[in-house]
Amino acid sequence: MSPLDTALVLGSAQPDETASSPIAESAALVRRRSGGGAVLVAPGHSVWIDVVIGRSDPLWDDDVNRAPLWLGEAWAAALASLGITHGEVFDRYEPGPWGRLACFASRGPGEVLVGGAKAVGITQRRTRTTARFQTLLYRHWSPEELIARLAESPEELRSALSSAAWPVDAQPDDIHNAFLASLPR
Repeated sequence: MSPLDTALVLGSAQPDETASSPIAESAALVRRRSGGGAVLVAPGHSVWIDVVIGRSDPLWDDDVNRAPLWLGEAWAAALASLGITHGEVFDRYEPGPWGRLACFASRGPGEVLVGGAKAVGITQRRTRTTARFQTLLYRHWSPEELIARLAESPEELRSALSSAAWPVDAQPDDIHNAFLASLPR
């Protein structure tokens, strides 16, 4: 739910060289098995929730673009219960020029945007029998902390990330409980 240590989390297709060389001194380098660009998780700064459904679940959809839309709707409802009533669920993939490098520089299906900024990021990993959706929201957004841990950090990336995230000002337990209450029954 909330990370205990700071880590740069790379997407499944990103090479380790995505991270800057002094990463070992400043954060762990880990990899998630789902796609997307890098995210930085840190204690108190982010909330990460995984959701797994089986092929027999009524929420299952073979189309990877439609598959996370129900989850985005649940997140939008959770955010609304926390006072963020203007979240919209994005319905397509738009990587943008930096999306393969940094997750929050892109937009994907099911992700929740507030004022054009990403409040909830979603990636998925699928097998024949299960779909695992990894969701992340930032409570505090510091693009400089992420950029400092990336090997590539041109000014255009800095600009793209400066307003890429919509931090959610709520306690992790409140976020978690709002999310659980918003899930389809």
